[in-house]
Amino acid sequence: MTAFGKSPPSRLDGDVPADVVRAGSRPWAPHLWWMALAVGALGFAFVWLATPHAREIGSPWELVAKLVAFACLCVAIAVFPWVSPRLSWLLYVPFVFFTGYLIPRISWFYYGDGARAQGDSFYTHLYLLLYPGIVLTVAAAYRIGGGTPGRTLKIMLSGVLIVFSGFLDIMWFVVNPVGIPEVIDAPHINLFTGGPISFGATIVFALVHVPVIIRVNLLPLDRWIGRLLGAGEP
Repeated sequence: MTAFGKSPPSRLDGDVPADVVRAGSRPWAPHLWWMALAVGALGFAFVWLATPHAREIGSPWELVAKLVAFACLCVAIAVFPWVSPRLSWLLYVPFVFFTGYLIPRISWFYYGDGARAQGDSFYTHLYLLLYPGIVLTVAAAYRIGGGTPGRTLKIMLSGVLIVFSGFLDIMWFVVNPVGIPEVIDAPHINLFTGGPISFGATIVFALVHVPVIIRVNLLPLDRWIGRLLGAGEP
């Protein structure tokens, strides 16, 4: 079953079937999506329950744990084997999560926590739940609508690179009524630079990510995924 009830092109990237997941000959290929989902869900539970809800990154392994859990969820969405507009109801699930928990919770930090006593928890909900949730929802909509696994991964990778590039940190001072600071202290940037860097250096840091994002979107991920899953092999 494919999007819009039409058959996809028989081949993708020259020698790989378009539906690389369902065409995979590896015995584990049909199960990859739920295995990745299970590992990602367990990883998220570990991160949420066993790591501090703080803006600062206590140690590199905390960031690694978060990225691994997110990566598993990305894989689960990218290799989801059923592509059909009749499954669009699955996208109601994140909407229920956003409106039933995340948005009310984030709103409370503004309206109820006037003393900003839970600033770190606000930061965690915003950047550990809301932004990744948006990225995963957009990618899931693309995949269920007929997008290929490789292109689905590119959407999620680009979303991660954009937020880690420093673009958000720059625009915070541009779109808000505050002055431009001499230095920007962002934990995810500090991991690479060793500490806070100047506003101008942050702009350079962000611009360096542009060719990286372009390169990621030019990678033949569908071909690689097809070969990994054994698509097209007897």
